[in-house]
Amino acid sequence: MDHFLLKSFLFLSIYALLIFLFNAGMRKILNVKRKKRFSYNHVNAHHKKLDWMIRFTFLILIVIGGIYNASNLDQEGRVWYLEPHMLIFGFVLVSETVRAFFEKRHSANPNDYKFTLSQLAFLSITLLLFFTTEFFGIFT
Repeated sequence: MDHFLLKSFLFLSIYALLIFLFNAGMRKILNVKRKKRFSYNHVNAHHKKLDWMIRFTFLILIVIGGIYNASNLDQEGRVWYLEPHMLIFGFVLVSETVRAFFEKRHSANPNDYKFTLSQLAFLSITLLLFFTTEFFGIFT
């Protein structure tokens, strides 16, 4: 158990550092300002309304998926796309794509949407890599 916690802490620390370095580099390359941490950063009122609709939809999907998959405890009855981790990844993908769309259309800086798409691509590629390689065998 101690090794698992240590490996998890080291893995998450290194991944957080990679994300930080990637974002810092892309901000410098694209000349994009840092946004406030832990805020929604909506581009306009229409984006805010659409973002909340997306959040509510995915919340409902997580509840429905949780109930459905909990009632089918055998692996064959479970639906992979209703698993919480898949729904959260889908939520991030949809939400950030909508953000990039609104940034392209309405942002003062024409590179904001490029930064958002680069973050989304980096996150998607790294998570896909981690899951397909079973985290590079770190936890086996």
